Amino acid sequence: MTDTPITTGSALLPVEPPPSTPADAVAATNGETRNLPPVTTGTSDSYIQGLATAVSRASATEPLTVMFQGEKLPPGQSVADLDLASIQRMIYETAVTRLTTKLAAGAFIAEAGGFAAVACWVPGKVGQPYASHASVLPQRPLFARFLEGWTDMMRRHLYPIAERVSGGRYWKLSLMARDPEVEYVPGAVRAVLVPFIERFTSDQNEGGPVPVWLEAGSDRARTVYAHFGFREVGEIEVNGIKTWGMIYTGNINIENGHRKT
Repeated sequence: MTDTPITTGSALLPVEPPPSTPADAVAATNGETRNLPPVTTGTSDSYIQGLATAVSRASATEPLTVMFQGEKLPPGQSVADLDLASIQRMIYETAVTRLTTKLAAGAFIAEAGGFAAVACWVPGKVGQPYASHASVLPQRPLFARFLEGWTDMMRRHLYPIAERVSGGRYWKLSLMARDPEVEYVPGAVRAVLVPFIERFTSDQNEGGPVPVWLEAGSDRARTVYAHFGFREVGEIEVNGIKTWGMIYTGNINIENGHRKT
């Protein structure tokens, strides 16, 4: 997979530097983000593997992730029968498959601080095919309920805003993780979030500002995203595990689509 410049407006978002370019030559420099750690974006296998690794390490004990991985096991086997390395391998392989599909559809991966924090940003538009809960219902009923709940919530809370302000376009934070096995880098999480949500909701974004959507899979994640300006719009509960829908509109006037003055 070849890396290409990713744009959301008149200026390039940071891209994966070529081998001859020092990684610290690519950095966020806008407003509050000026002092953040180096940020790069890419779509290559190394970026896919970097995010998949971070997700597998960070989420292997998260109830939501464990529940979904458990549905993939054969009858008579449960996640409790697996060691941590086996669970992480399942999560890694799932993430690689998901990311490969998303990148082929226009997504990109952002990393900060040498993959201390990594995120996948996915463009979307109202009316595009979304994952069908019916297709996975027989094999994975819990995941099907999850998909059904989120499809409904996006239709109620995201789509009306996107249709009103951006012709139905939006960006979605699909996968995001801070790798617990990489040395902590102050500001790394902010660096893969804030420069991008500010760009997507600004007049510099290609085609104008658009809303940003995410699903927080834990209360801790919900708190982090709220800190960066995401607004909670609803929650769903599957098998006793809650997740939250959150939206970021920045300075967009969501009543008429223009930026607030």
